[in-house]
Order: sequence, then structure tokens, then C-alpha cells
Amino acid sequence: MLVLLLASVAGSVNAIGFFEVGTHTSHMTGNLANVGEYLANGKWELAASAGTLVLSFLLGAMTATVLMDVARQRNRGRHAMALLVEALTLAAVGMWSFHHPTANEPTVLWGMAYAMGIQNALVTRVSGAVVRTTHMTGVVTDIGIQLVKMMTWVRDGARGHGLGGLLWMIRRLPTAEQFARTRLHLGLATSFLLGCTGGPLLFFRFGPAAMAMPCGVLLLLVVLDMSPAGAYAPVTRGT
Repeated sequence: MLVLLLASVAGSVNAIGFFEVGTHTSHMTGNLANVGEYLANGKWELAASAGTLVLSFLLGAMTATVLMDVARQRNRGRHAMALLVEALTLAAVGMWSFHHPTANEPTVLWGMAYAMGIQNALVTRVSGAVVRTTHMTGVVTDIGIQLVKMMTWVRDGARGHGLGGLLWMIRRLPTAEQFARTRLHLGLATSFLLGCTGGPLLFFRFGPAAMAMPCGVLLLLVVLDMSPAGAYAPVTRGT
């Protein structure tokens, strides 16, 4: 549930950021590519601008790592501080943009990228580097790999048993490890897409105040992490 909600947060922030300031703030591959392209064309100011997004994302990842290391021994709330800092950062971005709707302020981009860096590091640590939520390239790749594994698992199990064996293996598929991993990654992609859809819809209607939605989700996760149920959350693993 944590990673699915965070994927929806990333999707909404990424989409809101695109419609508000004209760029995606969680895609460091694209931003690094922009740095290189601008340098090659001698566009130093644009290269520096793209580079500051990468630096902001990096600082966010470092912040989350420090906060989670400090909270490592807590029985509950191990992720609360990182989630709270992300929520406060996005809230500050939304409030500033709401009061200055026509200003082209680069700190809005920096704040969004910083928040996404926090989130990506948080999920990376929690999942042991298995899951990412701020970009879907790896997730879609994993879905493709896992779909082939699922088909191979069904084929190998049904070999020599005809149609009846094939149907039996298909019925067993929901309990297979390959299906569980595929379901997780399909859920991540779906949650990200829902965030990318819901964020702009709210932005078109409410403007920068739409940032309240991802902030609300993050605050809900803080409350859940601080609750007694948070004491049973998986221990954060370093990566």
C-alpha cells in the first residue's frame, strides 16, 4: 500500500509540475540528457538550469537517507520524518505558486525535484532497491520480463498434459511468485497513471492548490507510520 500510494503521489506531482512549469521534475534521465545536450550546443545557462534539478533530486535522496538512518531504531515512525519533509516541501511549493501564479520561479522546480528525490530514496531503502515510484521505465521493463516468466511457467508446467494441464496451470497462476511480482509492478504503473491523470484534472480546476492532494496522501502515510501498525512495518534495509 505504501509504494502504491507513493507512486500516485509521484505521478500527480510530475504531471502538475509539467502543466505548471513545463517540465517533469522526477525524470533524472531526461534532465541529465538535457545537461549534455545543452553543453554540446553551448547553452550554458540552460545546462546549469537542468543541472540544478539533478542536484535538487540528489539532495532530496541524501536527506531521506539521513532521516531514515536517524530513525532506524524506532519501533514506529521510521519513515515519518522523510514523508513529512516531502509533504512540507510540496506544500510550500503549492502555496508559493498559488500566491504567485504568473511568476517563473526556478525554486518551484527545485522543490519538486527535491521532494521526488526524498521519495525515491525512501522507497528504495524500504524495498531493498526492488521498487521505484518516481519513474516507470524500470517498472514497465519489469512487467515485460515478468509476463514472459509467467508464460514460461505456465508452458513448462503444462507440457505433456494437454489442454487440461494448461488450464490447471492457469488456475494456479495467481499463487505463483511470478504473478505476485507482476501484480505489484502493474499496481505501481496503474497508481502512477492515476496520479498523472488526477493531478492535472485538479490543477485545471483549482490551479496550484491541486498540490494539496499529494500532500494529503503523504500526511496520511505519516499518520499510519506513527500508528501502532507502523511498528510492524518492514525494517528499512540499506542499499
